[in-house]
Amino acid sequence: MKGRAMARRKLPPMNALVAFEAAARHGSFTRAAEDLSVAQPAVTRHIARLEDWIGAPLFLRRGNQIRLTAEGETLAELATSVLDRLEVGLQDVAPVNDQELRIGASFGVTHLWLMPRIGAMRAAANVTINFITSDDYRSFDDRAIDCSIRFGNGDFGDNAADLLFLETCQIVASPEFLANHPTFDPDRPIATLDPALLFDHGDPHLNGWITWARFYEREGQSLPSGQRLRTVLSYPSMLDMICAGEGIGLGYWGLEDQMVQDGRLVRVGPALSRPHYGYYLVYRPDMTAKPAFQRLRTYLMGAA
Repeated sequence: MKGRAMARRKLPPMNALVAFEAAARHGSFTRAAEDLSVAQPAVTRHIARLEDWIGAPLFLRRGNQIRLTAEGETLAELATSVLDRLEVGLQDVAPVNDQELRIGASFGVTHLWLMPRIGAMRAAANVTINFITSDDYRSFDDRAIDCSIRFGNGDFGDNAADLLFLETCQIVASPEFLANHPTFDPDRPIATLDPALLFDHGDPHLNGWITWARFYEREGQSLPSGQRLRTVLSYPSMLDMICAGEGIGLGYWGLEDQMVQDGRLVRVGPALSRPHYGYYLVYRPDMTAKPAFQRLRTYLMGAA
């Protein structure tokens, strides 16, 4: 134990990590600088320093646009999760802020469903809204988190739950991909495509999400033995790769709707659903006594 206490942690520069997390979260160096109340060149320097420490580029830069690299996606999810947990843990030593609501959600739900609505949520609740991101729903049982959005069948133990939208899962692809693969059959994806072109977000925490294995089971089939599909644990990253024409995946109605409306994605093949499964607003029963939560709840139910 003594040797462990004396060992120096192998951690990146923390200011650089905070700057990177803000840039990844906002998708912009300029907005990250505004969030952190620093000049944009400072954010750029911090990220360059972090890239030197990592030994790999974290962003692809195209003019004023930035896009996370594979290494950047991995680090962004880790950094956001760590900083979120640190923020929650500090509630044990800092005064409770009654002018704030903390919402737990997966990385995908936060970026695809909640963030586009953050302004309306803040206006409806009339308090500051903060997100705690994790794909492990057990993280949301912490009492410092006011409510969460979870996938499931409606049974969340002692918590109350309101259904936001039911599960509807369908194959998604870009129009360009479909045009370049005319022999692709959405009823027989692995038989008509190179398995390397099938992206799977997996279900590492057993939340019940539809994976390719479950997709085949629902169709009365089984995933061909020995087939190794490409796993992309970040759902937003997987959708971005699909929009770029790099492959296909299983999408959820409600999460990639804007991409479909914009014509970046096309839904093909059978739509799968299961009774009672979907995304729920989950909260402790005592939260209904908090006016700000009631206002937020009313807004979310209407938005869904």
